[in-house]
Amino acid sequence: MRALLWCLGALPFRVMEGVGAGIGLLLWLVPNRSRRNTQDNVARCYPGRDAAWRRAFTRASLVATGRTAAESFWLLSRDREQVLPLVHAVRGAEHIDEARAAGRGIICATPHLGAWELAAAWVSTRTPLTVLFRPPRQAALAEILRRGRERLGGRPVPTDGSGVRALHRALRAGEAIGILPDQQPRDGQGVYAPFMGQPALTMTLLSRIAARTGAAVLFTVMVRNPDARGFTLHVWPADAAIADPDPVVAATRVNREVERAIALAPEQYMWSYQRFRRRGGAAPAGQGAP
Repeated sequence: MRALLWCLGALPFRVMEGVGAGIGLLLWLVPNRSRRNTQDNVARCYPGRDAAWRRAFTRASLVATGRTAAESFWLLSRDREQVLPLVHAVRGAEHIDEARAAGRGIICATPHLGAWELAAAWVSTRTPLTVLFRPPRQAALAEILRRGRERLGGRPVPTDGSGVRALHRALRAGEAIGILPDQQPRDGQGVYAPFMGQPALTMTLLSRIAARTGAAVLFTVMVRNPDARGFTLHVWPADAAIADPDPVVAATRVNREVERAIALAPEQYMWSYQRFRRRGGAAPAGQGAP
């Protein structure tokens, strides 16, 4: 894994994008779980679209997924200063500066869209950034990812009690934390709320931390530019309902903000991710109705 990361990371970024596009085309052409999940999710979330549109969208989504994977290898093999020139524009940086000036902690909510590793690298230039890190099953890959994120300026902490305590400490110090708001929660750590018109198990961790700490919740989304040259970072404050004491109300707001992010570049969202996987049976009555 280290040798593969080194080899891929040694390629120029534009070459890596081409490699990623090739990986995405293979995902489209060869039957596999990513293609099946993407097809299912696109059909579920865009029921009003015809078969031809869904087919073209699925292909574009898988190509974008391949690019994201290849770009991640490249990003994680380099230092922060080497990757920041890829950020061609930032829209909403003043929201980070205002929160910092007020001494507030910042919760950076970054969905599975575009280059989220690059988003974290940019944010860490403005404020210390602590990020939750759920390591993969492969121990070697987990170490590569952890070290790569540290090189990009983040401070990874585990997704357990010690990691959550580290997030609270960072916020009390007026720093920033990073959370993937569309990450599937573990059993007992989420509620069903509507996402793209369908009930989806949604984390409550982000909303609970926001309510307890009063931190500013900023969605930070790094989108690949249409001409495939660089990225644009979009930053905006979440609606106050994201910290509502009612967990379903708060989770519904989380998903609304994720939908807003998706609208920036729908094909760049990771539609192969199993947002609608059931845990513990069907959605409880009254949770997640469209």
